[in-house]
Amino acid sequence: MSLRLKLLLLGLATLVLPWAGCRYAREMESALRQGESDSLQALSQTIATSLQGRTDLLYREAAPGTAAAPGAEGTAAAPPPEPDPNFYRATPYDLEPLTLKAAPVVDGYADDWPKDAHWSTFEKDEHHRFSILTGVHDRMLYVALAVHDEHPVFDAPGANLLDPNTFGDRVWLGFEDPAGQQSQVFLAAAAPGAVTARRIVTGDYGRQSTRLEPRIRGAWQGTPDGYRLELRVPLSMIGTAFGVLVDDRDARGALPVSYGTLRGDDLHTMGHLILAAPGLTAYLGQFLQPGLRLSVTTPAGRVLARADALAQPVELQRQLPVISRLYRRIIDRPEGQAPLVSSSPILDRDHGFEIGRLEVVHTPDRWIRLRDRALTHMLNFSLLTSLVVVSAILIFAASLAVRLSRLRRASESALVNRGLVSPFPEVRARDELGDVARSFATLLGRLHEYTSYLRTLAGKLAHEIRTPLTIVRSSLDNLESESVPESARAYLERARQGSERLSSILQAMGAAGRVEEAIGGAERIQFDLVPVLSSAVAAYRGAFPQRHFTFDSAAPSVTLNGAPDLIVQLLDKLIDNAVDFSAPASTIAVRLALDAHAARLEVENSGPPLPADSSRLFESLWQSRTGADSRPHFGLGLYIVRLIAEFHDGTVAAQNLPGDTGVRFTVRLPR
Repeated sequence: MSLRLKLLLLGLATLVLPWAGCRYAREMESALRQGESDSLQALSQTIATSLQGRTDLLYREAAPGTAAAPGAEGTAAAPPPEPDPNFYRATPYDLEPLTLKAAPVVDGYADDWPKDAHWSTFEKDEHHRFSILTGVHDRMLYVALAVHDEHPVFDAPGANLLDPNTFGDRVWLGFEDPAGQQSQVFLAAAAPGAVTARRIVTGDYGRQSTRLEPRIRGAWQGTPDGYRLELRVPLSMIGTAFGVLVDDRDARGALPVSYGTLRGDDLHTMGHLILAAPGLTAYLGQFLQPGLRLSVTTPAGRVLARADALAQPVELQRQLPVISRLYRRIIDRPEGQAPLVSSSPILDRDHGFEIGRLEVVHTPDRWIRLRDRALTHMLNFSLLTSLVVVSAILIFAASLAVRLSRLRRASESALVNRGLVSPFPEVRARDELGDVARSFATLLGRLHEYTSYLRTLAGKLAHEIRTPLTIVRSSLDNLESESVPESARAYLERARQGSERLSSILQAMGAAGRVEEAIGGAERIQFDLVPVLSSAVAAYRGAFPQRHFTFDSAAPSVTLNGAPDLIVQLLDKLIDNAVDFSAPASTIAVRLALDAHAARLEVENSGPPLPADSSRLFESLWQSRTGADSRPHFGLGLYIVRLIAEFHDGTVAAQNLPGDTGVRFTVRLPR
């Protein structure tokens, strides 16, 4: 892994700041939500306390402590009845009217009632049942009654309504009036159409008669399975109880089968009319705020009144910017979007039982907006800080990489191509890289001194050994002129061979020094490379008759700027190397090819391939010969080739021929 990548990963670690910010935002949201929940609970308890004991505001009945309707003339008003706890518990006979958007036409048809309304069904057996639907609009109670009757029977036309022999099917309505008194009316029809409600009153001497109740209007229509009765009753007539009883007769004057929500013996109501007082919604409205919904329900959960402002925008509601919406997508949790709900019981003031329940619902917009505002500021700052830190680390990593690259290039140049004389960068830096650069510079300086000593050692040794070698050779010459026994002649011959070999070694050791001196003092001229190479190859044919030489040129003339003598010396070393490693009668090929900006001098010979470690092939005093050749080899030939190529701003390389059948040396010389 590169140093820049490591520093980048280190910089990305600063992204833990936005992550911590997100965690903090969620904790802050939980705290805000809890605080809002506590506030909402306090609000619900306050409103519920204000409704404590207000049955007049909840259920349209007189509040405790208020006077009831006056009694007979000259008598005191009766005290209000004690509240019945059973009233606030759900029963199967309760009716919950719909809130109608428009008044239905009282015509005996149900086509103008809500299509999705739920009808309550009361059943005595499979042959006797009815469904009822109630609704309220403009201070009126509307009732739709669908009776299942296989044999509907009408009253006798024009007969006495109290004569049992003329009775047909009848419907009784029972209810409590606002004073808490039970009242009953009945509806009978001699034919389909409008019907009139009537009361049964008892006069003097117990005589009974019927009296019209014009405030109740109705219509009776037949249906395929029975009949439908539609009624309109003013709410001012009704208290908190309402019920229906059906008298079903199979024949006129027969005994009826009675069933419904009224007691059969006294026609008193068994169910309640769950209907809020008219002022309850307005009362809740005074506590309403944007984003809030208040609901009052019965203890059984039936809604009495509701004031809804959930859809109204809260004070902080504004169009969110794109970045805030993005943050919200990252931070929001599903439960965080759920509205807050708080519920408190509404108790009877004196008796302590539950008469209703207040539910408060609040949208989460308020605390989410507060959170979004703080979150946006914090995350913007965190992300900007992370961006600055990562950018600074990237710039620092790039600068560090550039400095390290300069050190690497300088070390490679100093150790490979140009000796140990190149200046070392970063030595003036005051940081750790400067310390490393100064250490390298000191080390390379010492290596340069040692290398310079080694380069001059061959010449010094040659100079120091030459005089003793001359003395040895002259002594051998004088000794050979003396009379020496034949047994000593063999030793003289060996000494002579050794001196000759030592002389060859001295010549080889001095060659490199002479070449370096020649390169240092050579003058550059413009010359044609083709005739120089052609003449040299012709000379090699005479010098090495055991080899075949070929020369090919890609152009008749190639002009170079350099020293032709050094080019010939370079070719001499390559040919010597090719002759040493090729077999007798083999071919040594010399080619001159052209690139866009350089001339390529190639020398190919058959023979063994390059050694595995050939990267040091052109270094001084390095050689890989393993044969038993008696000639001295110090690894200076190819080193001289590299020096001459670099003098001409060129390069030299070696590679194996396909199939490892030989070796090709390539010298690139800029034109």
